[in-house]
Amino acid sequence: MKIHKLINPENIYLDLEGSEVKSALAAVADVFSPGLELEPERVVEALVEREELGSTSVGEGFAIPHCKTQGLAQIAIALARFRDGIEFGGTGHDPVRFVFVVLSPPDQPAAHLQVLSQIARVLKRRELRSELLTAADESEVVRAICRVAEEEGL
Repeated sequence: MKIHKLINPENIYLDLEGSEVKSALAAVADVFSPGLELEPERVVEALVEREELGSTSVGEGFAIPHCKTQGLAQIAIALARFRDGIEFGGTGHDPVRFVFVVLSPPDQPAAHLQVLSQIARVLKRRELRSELLTAADESEVVRAICRVAEEEGL
């Protein structure tokens, strides 16, 4: 599963509001879940449960909350940019402005890990953060991520 095939403008949400982890995850789930025919509350519950195992903040203002959930045929990714930084609980990490949510069917653990790995690899590119901060619309976000993924051979 390639990240550039999972990223699309319909699942990019710019300038959401959230003051802490649960409200941030709820903001993403409220707009992302209906398109997947999932109940937002169930998605938030699963993401919060996973977050309680350890922060998904990866530094540089990014977090990758993820979970496996029933009702999906394939992996789904959303990216949310928040107006203000959110303390995600990662020790020594900057407040999170960008949240990549990864939802996977329970029967696809290898693909789940592959997608998480690809996202982490793309996020290592420092110039991407600047591009995502200044992106005027969802299409610019998709282009930036896909360009970096391609350059990384993903």
